[in-house]
Amino acid sequence: MIDPVALIPAPRSIRTRRIPRCTACALPPPLCLCAALRDLTVTPRTQLALLMHPSERFKSTSTGRLLTRVMPTLHLRLRGTPGLPPPPPLPEARRLVLFPDPTAPVLTADMAASGPVVLLVPDGTWRQARRITQRDPDACLAERVNLPPGLSSRYGLRRNPRPDTLSTFEAAACALGILEGEAIETRLMEAFDLWVERSKHLRDHGERIAAACRSGA
Repeated sequence: MIDPVALIPAPRSIRTRRIPRCTACALPPPLCLCAALRDLTVTPRTQLALLMHPSERFKSTSTGRLLTRVMPTLHLRLRGTPGLPPPPPLPEARRLVLFPDPTAPVLTADMAASGPVVLLVPDGTWRQARRITQRDPDACLAERVNLPPGLSSRYGLRRNPRPDTLSTFEAAACALGILEGEAIETRLMEAFDLWVERSKHLRDHGERIAAACRSGA
């Protein structure tokens, strides 16, 4: 299993204000979320594999990065990153890849009733995620599944060209909620909402936070 801490570096400081970032949660020190995230980690029965596009490694708005912080058993697989050793094989289990497809069934709890499941979740822009599902060897062999229709996102940190889609983190949380019950989704979304709240605070009050960092407050 790849160690996400070693492969997902903290984004560079916010250049316009020179605000440093925590190397783990990618938020500035006054807003660091690490202590709270340690209390919100989950260990699902479902094996989750995050198929991350390389550009997501450096984005402070990456929800895939957040997912690696709250799920220690997650399998991180970086797509298109030269120089890395081949990832270890995924566990033997029924493999489902989460990506909207009108020909694919909606994910249900029954899909995990007959045995263990590996859930593959692509992480990137809409176009990048689609390419990952078409090119990743494990994703190509997995069964495509959809989330139920009518879901709404609580993300709001990036412009979304498709208003009916969720961020990577929200999609994974929803899928685990379907497979394992509401409690795990609720716990994950608690971490997500806290991260979004602090990220928006940084966006709206960056100058004040920069001043606090410079003064050591």
